[in-house]
Amino acid sequence: MGFFAGCLILYVLGGPRVMGSDIPAWQAVLPVLVLCTATAFRSALPPLAVAVGTVTVTVEMTSSGGLGPVLIYTDLLYAAALYGAQWLCRVLQFGTVAVTIATTVTLVAISDRSEGVTTGVIVAMLLISPVWTGLLIRNHKERADAERERAAQINRLAELDRKTVLQTERTRMARELHDLVANHLSAIAIHSSAVLSLTEAKRAAETAAEAGGDAEGTSTVRVKADDDPILQALAVIRENSVQGLAEMRRMVVLLRSDRGVDDDWDRPQLNALGALVEQARPAADAAALTLDTEFPDQFPEVSSVIEVTAYRIVQEALTNVLKHASAGRVRIRCQAGAEQLTITVDSPLARPDPRTRQHPVERLARGAGAGLTGMSERAALVGGVFDAGPDRTAPGRWRVRAVLPLTQNS
Repeated sequence: MGFFAGCLILYVLGGPRVMGSDIPAWQAVLPVLVLCTATAFRSALPPLAVAVGTVTVTVEMTSSGGLGPVLIYTDLLYAAALYGAQWLCRVLQFGTVAVTIATTVTLVAISDRSEGVTTGVIVAMLLISPVWTGLLIRNHKERADAERERAAQINRLAELDRKTVLQTERTRMARELHDLVANHLSAIAIHSSAVLSLTEAKRAAETAAEAGGDAEGTSTVRVKADDDPILQALAVIRENSVQGLAEMRRMVVLLRSDRGVDDDWDRPQLNALGALVEQARPAADAAALTLDTEFPDQFPEVSSVIEVTAYRIVQEALTNVLKHASAGRVRIRCQAGAEQLTITVDSPLARPDPRTRQHPVERLARGAGAGLTGMSERAALVGGVFDAGPDRTAPGRWRVRAVLPLTQNS
């Protein structure tokens, strides 16, 4: 539409001097309309657009020699050089140069030399210039596309190298965990099971001997672990070592797989906090600790990150209680609100060590460098708040408190 309107303006302003000889309006408008139609598919079908334009301009130049169709034809040549196939670009390059040379030589031979050269320069500007301009822009565009593809390929290779290095490191960590930690846990589980069996057999034999029976005939008599603190401690050691070994093996499998660390695979759940506390009760009973829990009947739906963070904080706090707290009552509470989850674990402070006269707070702080730091980092990563220290409202007690947002995205 723009070309058509421009040619009409040229015709109105210039008349025969611009549009060629004094011809009817329809005869001047018809080739312009054909060329404007060809521009509609110049990028989709460049060969057809150039062919239609070449025939139309040739007929127009032999009849009236208007300027408007020639201007539209230059745009067709530019579009063909920019969007056309390689063979079409080569044809346009050699064809426009050949037409320009032929026209110049012919005009110089049949007319004045200066006029022929001037006309040849004009023909070169109308034919060669748009083709070379289109080729120049095409080359820049292809070069830019090649650079973008090269950059994308480099990014893909870098990402592949990063994943390879990460997987190699995870495999190395899995190998170290399996060869070192898992083997030690296996040894603990095997030896504790063997000692437990031997101790049970010895206790049964002693019981039978005291009853006047035959030790060989009563070797099948067993003593319950609840009746003997030594058996109870051995059972706890065996249970925890077996459980730790199972978790270690699952961690080795996860590290050796190609799944991401944020995969929802075998992650702790808030509903399993009760089972976690029950597993710690035998060790707590041996340390004269009474575990009281206050959990919701049903925990709200939270993201996997919040769930893992809350579970690990309770687990670490409970571990510290078993290691450092003195005899007494331990309260473990989880309160779920509309926007946050509050975890509180308070326990009796440990008594001073009579050998070093070290204050219990100092001993807790020195011995919990990794535990408290890990809990604090876990809470901070999800945008929560964590604090641990002596409870100001209840002297003689140690409190661990974490407030985690429930709106954290996984």
